[in-house]
Amino acid sequence: MKNVFFATFCILFFSNVVHSQNFKISKIIADKITKLPIGSVSIYNDKDNSTTNQEGLFVFVSGKNEINFNFLGYNSIKTTFKGIEKQDTIYMESKAFELKEIVVTNLEPFIKKVYDKMADNYILNYTSNFFLRNVLRKDNNIIVLQDIHAKRGKNASPKSSSEIEVLNMRKTSFFEKKGMIDFAFPDFKEFLGGSFPTLRQNIFTEEEYNDVDYRKILFESEGKNVWGQISSGYFIINRKDYAVIEFFVTSYGNPEVVPYQKFKLSSTQYRTTKYERLIRYAKNSTLNKYYLNSSRLDAQVEVLADKKSEKTFYFNLTMDYFITNSITNEIVESNFAADKDIFKAKFSYSADFWNNQNQLPLTYELKDFLKRVSENKDKKKQFEIIGNF
Repeated sequence: MKNVFFATFCILFFSNVVHSQNFKISKIIADKITKLPIGSVSIYNDKDNSTTNQEGLFVFVSGKNEINFNFLGYNSIKTTFKGIEKQDTIYMESKAFELKEIVVTNLEPFIKKVYDKMADNYILNYTSNFFLRNVLRKDNNIIVLQDIHAKRGKNASPKSSSEIEVLNMRKTSFFEKKGMIDFAFPDFKEFLGGSFPTLRQNIFTEEEYNDVDYRKILFESEGKNVWGQISSGYFIINRKDYAVIEFFVTSYGNPEVVPYQKFKLSSTQYRTTKYERLIRYAKNSTLNKYYLNSSRLDAQVEVLADKKSEKTFYFNLTMDYFITNSITNEIVESNFAADKDIFKAKFSYSADFWNNQNQLPLTYELKDFLKRVSENKDKKKQFEIIGNF
């Protein structure tokens, strides 16, 4: 079986220390009421950026003694390294609100203004450093981990909107040879591309939002695609400048009607059952415009049971991207094609970088996966391990 993800996603697809005038801190961020960790919280100042992982953990290093914590739906926090150094956990307080029914009203003038101002609201050309973490699971077990540290040159050219310079990479995959399936990740062009839904082919409604500075607008496509699916999602829009600061879309609202496909040289059947994207934008205070700050892709493929597989199973792909510094005009020395399968990137492993980098910590689940790979690395008849470390 070949290229499951390419074939099916073609629709896009701790201590605190100070060294050399740099401040460093590692903490957990959680909800003040539930005590549950909060993922994807933005941690930043005007020089550096970071984010929390799924366990609420972050590591932040900066030469400036200022930290801001921001997550939609929560009260922002502005403090210093010293101000939180004695806290094991930083608690964010949710903004109190009562969710109301969807409001049906004439949104056309507001939505049209949002679309009309897109060309002015977003920065067309800039450079940013980023981390990208790709995790592939077979059912509940991780089988692929790939972390990329790179530089992206964003430009206005529709033919080549991104130039990628990979700076560091670590990856490993862990497959059982019995019934192994080849796969392909989306490329950078697919992952970073895409656009907002077409204005005239969607129905827009408004939902009450718990922040008076923003509006939450839901959308749903008027027609179905070739797989019988209706795309839907939402925008979070700044009331003052009409900029979209968060965008979510799901392309498989009714996966049960998606037809199965077969591989050319196999009777195995599969279908995509989930494809979701969440994109967030941040504002550059100097240019007073927005740029891509983080992006997440969640996708799932169902593989039916056949002679080689005793039961139906699922591949789940998660791709998490976030930038690590303020945008610049640095030149990008492209060394990896933006339209090439990301997992096929081949770069040597730098133990020094990955042991000392401070913005992409491993989760407990990933640590367990790497331990499992290490314990089975010599069982070559049973497992295939592909990686650079």
